[in-house]
Amino acid sequence: MSEYSRSSATFKNYAISLGIIVGILLLMYVVVATRSEERIPTVEYGPDAETLRAEADYPVTLPAEDLPEGWIPTSSHLDINEPMEWSLGFATPQDSHVMLTQSDDDPEHVIAERVKDAEQVGAVNAGDREWEHFDNEDDWRALVSQEDGVTLIVSGPADLDELAYMAGGLRTMPEEDTGEGEGTEDAGSTESPDTEETADGETEPSEP
Repeated sequence: MSEYSRSSATFKNYAISLGIIVGILLLMYVVVATRSEERIPTVEYGPDAETLRAEADYPVTLPAEDLPEGWIPTSSHLDINEPMEWSLGFATPQDSHVMLTQSDDDPEHVIAERVKDAEQVGAVNAGDREWEHFDNEDDWRALVSQEDGVTLIVSGPADLDELAYMAGGLRTMPEEDTGEGEGTEDAGSTESPDTEETADGETEPSEP
């Protein structure tokens, strides 16, 4: 009878220990799952684009409107003092980072600041532009285009394919007095620029 009792007690202790272990594992799973579902903070860059369009004497360049899932705008820094510069940062589908910079400052200064000691290693055709390709030993890459007094730079630690994808989808924001949107506005309108195409292809635009 005592042998039976000892067996029962041993099994009971084993079951309790197993339950504790399972509970700990479940708690760890919940914590990990919760963290993996955390969203990367996003920014709405439409207002900065509109401000730059109103102030700059050159066409404003925007990312593609239909960037696929994984391209998340994370930062927007605009300086409308002369010279003007706008830097727009994105998290990428490969968990890296890409920054689009446009500036009418001295090209050598802009390139030196954004290319980070990388050397030109060739050229890349993306979209309707040919880009100078820069690379360095720290896995920092950049694509540079200079035209119409504006320097465009797509840079970051992302793979060249992601940089080229961003560069290839760039579009020009319509002029304020055109009244044109993305094929939906009245091309003959010359009224308020608030009726123009929205700048943010991933978040809801601000109401006029």
